[in-house]
Amino acid sequence: MRLLPRSLFGRLVLILIVGLILAQTLGSLLLLRDRDRILQQRLGLNMIQRISGLVRLVEKIPDVERGQLVHALEAPGFRVEISDRSEKPGKDAIPAPHLEAMLRQQLPDYEHMIVSVVPMRDTGSFRRPDGPEHRHPKRPWRRPPPRHSGFHAQVKLSDGNWIGFRHLIPERMLTWPVRMLGYLGILVVSIIILSLLAVRLATRPLGVLARAADGLGRDIQRPPLEESGPSEVSRAARAFNTMQRRLRRYIEDRGQILAAISHDLKTPITRLRLRTEMLPEPELKEKFNRDLNEMEQMVSATLDFMRGTESREKPVPIDIRALFEALVDDMRELKAGVTLEETAEPAPFTGRPLALKRCIGNLLENAVRYGREAHISIQDTPSQLQIIISDKGPGIPDEELEGLFRPFYRRETSRNRQTGGTGLGLGIARNIARAHGGEVTLRPGTSVGLEAVVTLPRDP
Repeated sequence: MRLLPRSLFGRLVLILIVGLILAQTLGSLLLLRDRDRILQQRLGLNMIQRISGLVRLVEKIPDVERGQLVHALEAPGFRVEISDRSEKPGKDAIPAPHLEAMLRQQLPDYEHMIVSVVPMRDTGSFRRPDGPEHRHPKRPWRRPPPRHSGFHAQVKLSDGNWIGFRHLIPERMLTWPVRMLGYLGILVVSIIILSLLAVRLATRPLGVLARAADGLGRDIQRPPLEESGPSEVSRAARAFNTMQRRLRRYIEDRGQILAAISHDLKTPITRLRLRTEMLPEPELKEKFNRDLNEMEQMVSATLDFMRGTESREKPVPIDIRALFEALVDDMRELKAGVTLEETAEPAPFTGRPLALKRCIGNLLENAVRYGREAHISIQDTPSQLQIIISDKGPGIPDEELEGLFRPFYRRETSRNRQTGGTGLGLGIARNIARAHGGEVTLRPGTSVGLEAVVTLPRDP
């Protein structure tokens, strides 16, 4: 299973989003931990100051009035009790030496005191009726109070009685800070959106360059790229346009040289034909004519091979079924055994009709010449058009298949010049297919012979 997306856009977005979420999560955890620590210290300091003032006030009140005072001091979340002995802390209570030290600083004259942090279930009347695990019915995201959510302090008064204080931390202080988390969520969403826009802007020129490179293989005369945008992008577009101009100039120079060579060769061949007609010996005359025909055929085939990618023909939608039916009819007129498999009507393909007709025609001629008969099958998908031409010949070893595409390559045992081949038909077919962004390959047949596979990609 692939963990990383295949595209550069997907990988950059994944790295940015994962890194952002991790950073925000760690930052939020640290912030919440510091918040809990500061909240506990602050609440503890307030409680100590309040307890120390109440202890001094109770010491000044007569015993008969202390009950009324204690009742008046009680408030939601805060309870005061006076008894003749200290209350033993619950088994879950945790001593709070730092709070006790703070209380001793406020009450230096009092020797006996106990300060602890207690669970909510030990906070007496301040316990919530639904228990510590209760969650708000309309706000289930609010966490329940932590296990130790109350303070319990006891101080021995000068008359021997003990005064006890229970302080329950308000629930609203223990819940998640929803407002802060909302701000963090807005920040995360904003940064993700900005990251997507930034990555899209950064990777878009790569897509433009890739499409231009793919189009260059199909049409060397395509318009140049626009040299605009950031300096790196404009420099890459400028380099691509320079490469295109050089390739176009090279191909044009090569075509001009080949045209000149063709013209210069045809003139002496024509003179030789005239002189051959003056030869008295018929047998010698026939040999000369045969050699001259072969030379002219080689010159024409070479020019066709070199011009395979230089077609000025404009791409148009092609009816594939009609194109193959016309080819089959032409081959049958030449007494060739060619059949077309009956399949669903393929969708039109955008290409150069004359060039494609020549590509498939060369493959059919090879199949008939060396394999006695040819069979055409078409496999059409939304992404590509695949044409398979199979023959009934003796077959060729796998290691020699690629060599058949080399110019003037001939296998002496079967594909020699005596059969009429020049060794350029397959190369011309491959050049035409590649000019359409596709490919031509050879493979052994399912039972006998060879299969020529033409793969043509459809425009997205």
